[in-house]
This record gives sequence, structure tokens and C-alpha cells, in this order.
Amino acid sequence: MKPRQNEMKVIDLDCFDRQLPLICDLDGTLIKSDSLHENLFDAFFHSPRQLLRTIPNWFKGRAALKEALANVRSIEPQSLPYREQMLELIRRAQSAGRETYLVTAADQSIANDVISYLGSFDGAKGSNGSLNLKSRRKLQWLQESFPEGFIYAGDSAADLPIWEAASGAVLVGNGVKFENQVREAGVKVRTLSLEKRYPVKDWLSELRIHQWSKNLLIFLPLFLGRIVDDFHAVLKTTAGFLAFGLIVSATYIINDLADLEADRAHATKRFRAIAAGRISVISGFLACLFMLAAGIGMALLLDHQFALVVSVYLALTLAYSLRLKRVALLDVTVIGALFTLRIVMGQVLNGLAFSPWLLSFSAMFFISLALAKRHVEAMRACSVGKDVIEGRGYLPDDWPLTLGYGLASTSASLVIMLLFLALEPRVTQLYHNPAWLYVAPLGVSIWLQRIWLLSHRMELHDDPIVFALNDKTSWFVGALIASAFVMAM
Repeated sequence: MKPRQNEMKVIDLDCFDRQLPLICDLDGTLIKSDSLHENLFDAFFHSPRQLLRTIPNWFKGRAALKEALANVRSIEPQSLPYREQMLELIRRAQSAGRETYLVTAADQSIANDVISYLGSFDGAKGSNGSLNLKSRRKLQWLQESFPEGFIYAGDSAADLPIWEAASGAVLVGNGVKFENQVREAGVKVRTLSLEKRYPVKDWLSELRIHQWSKNLLIFLPLFLGRIVDDFHAVLKTTAGFLAFGLIVSATYIINDLADLEADRAHATKRFRAIAAGRISVISGFLACLFMLAAGIGMALLLDHQFALVVSVYLALTLAYSLRLKRVALLDVTVIGALFTLRIVMGQVLNGLAFSPWLLSFSAMFFISLALAKRHVEAMRACSVGKDVIEGRGYLPDDWPLTLGYGLASTSASLVIMLLFLALEPRVTQLYHNPAWLYVAPLGVSIWLQRIWLLSHRMELHDDPIVFALNDKTSWFVGALIASAFVMAM
């Protein structure tokens, strides 16, 4: 589907001679991102071997690099984050009889793909492998191609020489800060109004701070091991929680960079900050590197075994983001393992013995929740007649499979919990009134039944864990289970 028209007020070009063509830049102007960066990360995540073969071209100049990357994997033009004000401006210019051209430093193949998809330009010119069409080189080409003059729409300091030599200037994005300088050069200026930006909100959303609630599992061994009153253990686990949170947020960014194309085709994920172009891919990548370094550094200072488990988690989640998430059923098994590793972290941080009961229950429980999410996705895709589910290894007709395996995992987790309460000697040793503990499997059973009912009815709109945090019934069940544990003590 082509980009929607913007609801904001769009400038007009009536003050300029209608014989003057409108020249539009691509990166940062027509789109909110940089095609070179998108091309690079797309190749890194999806064609790493071919990317390695382009390394010799990196030393031949920027134009050669762009051409090599474009040959590895071409950018899908329909997935780019277009600036809707510019699209509307171009439509209006063409309606008024003005010629429009896309002239960009991006590779010629990318420029051709964009104008072919949009169908809104009279022509396109890009870099060609030897000439990087940027700044003064672009100006030279424009002056030779349009000797009668032109209107230029750009966004950066590199466009200053072009604006100052143009018959008219359209300042886009960050380019609006050069308005006075361009006017002083005697050039007529039009500016696109800046979109409202909420960088703090965007970064908090991108880092998935709300998802840190899942990391609270790291504290679970403190409660089950009855050392929650040990200040040193609580402090050490809190530091581990923060270190691990940084790493988890970094992996979310990696996941978003790897899934840009799929996210932009998704009904809701396309509004994520990186997918929508509110955070650039290079900024996301640099933030990711910083958080990984800080998180791993803190983990090493806390405990080497903890750092080892964190490293296993990181390797597994990277494998999931890059490949395993597209393998049906294996993907949910990995998710179950990732949640279980959170509990293992709390155990190794405090030198607690591993409980096969707890770890096996955790694996089955979280596999069930992961399958509930896949089930609702398959059901929705099937209900609207889709042939595939973007970014997943499932087909819409796989819903009976996700339902069967999901309910089986639910049953397995409940059986493990009941066997633990009935057969584990430490239950009677640690708790004065262990009979109260049987409220836990009852509460978990009720909650899981509700999750699967909502999933099958396609009413589960969020990740089950996120859903639970915003669901009053889930809080009630959680409070009931917590009260039972208190009574058992």
C-alpha cells in the first residue's frame, strides 16, 4: 500500500515560476531515514556473506560502496518511511504542471526503484558507482541539466550550496534551521513545518522499558529460596536486573533493525520509532552498542557465572532475531528457554541450587504463552484470508497446531507444579502450612484458561505478559497466589 497523504498543512509553490522544475532529494527529505544505512543493515542481517564480499569496495569511495550494497540487496521501496508532506507537495506540483525529479546521492538503482513505486516523478538521477552525487557535485549536475533554474528540496548542510544557487528552496526536516542563511543569499524559501517530536517517549518506547517487567523473574529465586530478607542478595539481584535490562533493551533494537521491512508492513509495528523513521537506524545501532557494553560490563563485575548466563541469553536471542524466529515451533521453544534463563540468572547470582521442578515448569509455562501469541496471529491471518504471516514461519492454517501444542504445554506446566507440591520434600520443610500452596496451580490454571480463551477468540491484542500487566483479573489472580504463599509460610 502506498503512503497515505498527510493530514498537516502542506506548502504550495505558487510563488515560483511554474516553468521551474522541482528537484527533490531522497535521504532525509522524501524519506525520513538514510537509504545507505538501511541498505547496510539490511545486508548485515539478511545477506552477511554477500556483505563481506563488498569490503574491498569500501576503500573505493562512497559511491562504490553504495553501488555494492545495492547489488547485495535492493531496498524495497514500499517499506521506506516516506515523508507525507513531501509526497503531497510533489502531487500538487505535478497537478499544477510542474516537472518533478528525484536527484539523490543514493545509488541510481534505488532512485529508479523509488520513482517506479511512487509513479510521481518525471525522472531520477543518483550516484553511479564512481560519482557520489552529493553537495557541489550534485549542484554541478543540476546546473548542467537545468540551466534555466530549478527549485530544490533538501534537508541538510550538504544541500546549502545547492539552495544558494537555486531559483527557489524548500527546506525539509533539519534543513529548516538554515532558513535565514538561505534567505540572505537572496533565494525564495518555503519550509515544511516540523513534525512534533517526542524523543524521550520514542526512546522509552523503543527500549521497551515496560518489557523490563518480564525481567522481574530474576527475583523469583529470592522468594522461593526464602532469602528475600537478605539485603545483600536483594541489592546484588537489583544490580543484575539493571544490567540485564540494558542488554534486553539492546536486543529489542537489534530485533527492530533486523525486522524493519516486516515491521513496516505490520498493522501496529510500523508505528515503532525506528520503523517510522523517528529514530534513525544508525542512532539505534549506536545506542545498542553502548547498552551492550554497559550491561555486559556490569554483569562481569557482579558475578562471572551471571555474566556467562547473560552471554548465553544474548547469543540465543540474537539467533532468535536473525533466524530462529522464522522457524515454526522452534521459535516458541527458544522463547521458553529465554524466560527460563532469567530465573537461572537469579539463582547463579545468589549461589542457589538449581530446581529442575522450577525450570521445567517455567519452560512449559512460557512456551504455552508464546504459542498463545502465535495462535492469535494465525487465527487473525486465517480469518482475513491471508496466505502467509509476515516475519514468521507459520501459515494461517497452522492454527490447529498452535492450539494443540499450546494447550498441551499448559497442561504440562500444571502437572509439573502439582507433582512438585506433592513430591518435593523441601515443600514441607520450608512452609508451615503447605496446603495453601495448592492455590497456586489453581490460580495459574484459571489464568491460562482465560489467556487461551481470549487467544482463540482473537481478543488477545498484546503479548500475554504485557496483557497481564494491564488486566485487572490477572492482578486479582496474582494477588490470590501471593496471599496463598503468605498463608503457607
